[in-house]
Amino acid sequence: MYLQIESFVQPHLKDFDKAIQLVINQFPQVRPESLRSILAQLYQRFIKLNYRVAHSGEKRRKIYKEFVSLLQSGSEQGIIIRLAIENKTSPALAAKIIVEEYLKEDLKPDELEEYQAVDKKAYNSIRLRATQLLKNHALIEDADLAYEVLLAKLRDHCYGQIAESIKQSIGEEHEQRIKDKLTELNIPFSDEHVLRSRGCDKTPDVKLEVPVAVNGRVINWIESKALFGDRESHEGYLKDQFWSYWNRFGAGLVIYWFGYIKQLDQNTEKGIILSDHLPSDIVYYQPDLVSRSSQLNCSRSASALVTAKQDSPFLAASNKRDRLSLGELITTKRTSLSTVDESLSQLSLQEIEDVSLG
Repeated sequence: MYLQIESFVQPHLKDFDKAIQLVINQFPQVRPESLRSILAQLYQRFIKLNYRVAHSGEKRRKIYKEFVSLLQSGSEQGIIIRLAIENKTSPALAAKIIVEEYLKEDLKPDELEEYQAVDKKAYNSIRLRATQLLKNHALIEDADLAYEVLLAKLRDHCYGQIAESIKQSIGEEHEQRIKDKLTELNIPFSDEHVLRSRGCDKTPDVKLEVPVAVNGRVINWIESKALFGDRESHEGYLKDQFWSYWNRFGAGLVIYWFGYIKQLDQNTEKGIILSDHLPSDIVYYQPDLVSRSSQLNCSRSASALVTAKQDSPFLAASNKRDRLSLGELITTKRTSLSTVDESLSQLSLQEIEDVSLG
């Protein structure tokens, strides 16, 4: 199913809004949030693949000149968005290109020469100012440019301050779901903030103070991922996060809230369990029950021993004395010491001496 979705959206990746509508209509059996997450991951890879070409020096100047020309000709609003689609980049990244080129126009000739010579100081100064203007477009003096930047940020689903804020909010919301549920179930835990205060360098979202069992597997930590678990993302997380958690805290649970490729769930036996929800069949560790169970087993063993003693002639005999002699346990034809003593008592002293001598 994932491969079908990936193949279907590839021709439409440059326009995210169009692609999301098409894929939702094409795959109604898949949750919309899962499709959106899959598309977002594919879209970001598409942008990275074309980044070098779309953001080269010559391309940047061409995009800015086209923007100015369309703006002066009274073109319909959303110019940056359309230029981003045409040049295979995202609206927020295209807005950044245009704002930086716009700031270069305000430089003095000598400063512009320094910038063109790739002077790091001048370059960093423009980048820093552009970042400030993108965060707060109201600081841009040109009203038309400010509005176009706003539209670009609103239409970008993967890049820019607004998209990053939304992704961060969604991630924190799903982390809080886990914490609320654990609190409701009375399962003690420490979150990543507490773990960092303790000096932990690698911190899962939740570290359980007392391990629990899920589907017969003991887990010590839970990691929340508010996205779809595809192969590239999962392998990256395994390398950078999950195995580090396993090495420090033992086996754990990873929740991909928007689903994951089932074939990736290959490390359950090694201690990395995947799920798309917080399981409800949780088994708690309860020491008092373990203690009572041990006592019950001991009492059962004692009563079983008493019954066995009553049923067994060997164990019944031990009720009279601590343990049986070897002669009583093993049948033998040899004369016992008690029989010899009894026979000797019936002999006279002279007969005994004759027996010992003879």
